[in-house]
Amino acid sequence: MIKISFLAFLPLVLLMLFPTVNYASAHNNLNSDDQTIGNYEVQVATDPEIPEANHPFKLSFRVLNHQSASNIFNSLNTQISEVSQFRMGVRIYFNDQLVGTIPVQSFSKGEWSTEYTFHEAGNHIVYVDLYDVGPNGTTLTYVYNITVLNVFGNIFPYIISSGGIGFAALVIWAVLTRKKIKPKH
Repeated sequence: MIKISFLAFLPLVLLMLFPTVNYASAHNNLNSDDQTIGNYEVQVATDPEIPEANHPFKLSFRVLNHQSASNIFNSLNTQISEVSQFRMGVRIYFNDQLVGTIPVQSFSKGEWSTEYTFHEAGNHIVYVDLYDVGPNGTTLTYVYNITVLNVFGNIFPYIISSGGIGFAALVIWAVLTRKKIKPKH
């Protein structure tokens, strides 16, 4: 009878343990975003996914032109609609103050990456200026939020995981010690 009750608890413990460990990390697209204005789409991503303050990270951009796709089937293929060249500049704000810029540069393919370092933890607003693509050659501005954590930001997934493992250990310990206690009659 005790074996059956332990086997009945085992799937429950595994269901409680594994989702805690597997989903302790941040959402896959936390600092990845895309925005479309007119026929142009700008995609932004960070690597690592959540940058830390005062640590360099990779900031990636990709520019797509939806008008260049010849039909609906080609518009689903972003490689076909990727622009061949563009001019872009970036302004970065923190608490409504300009904290950094990436100067206007010309690029000969549809994507580029740069290394950047945020110096403050919190939410940064990134303005991406795409030059000469708007109506009459105007500049299109895309706005993105990028979250930056402090140095201790990566410890939280480990705390959540260890809490789940600790809970499972307590449940197993309670079941095993229940076997050893014999009622007094």
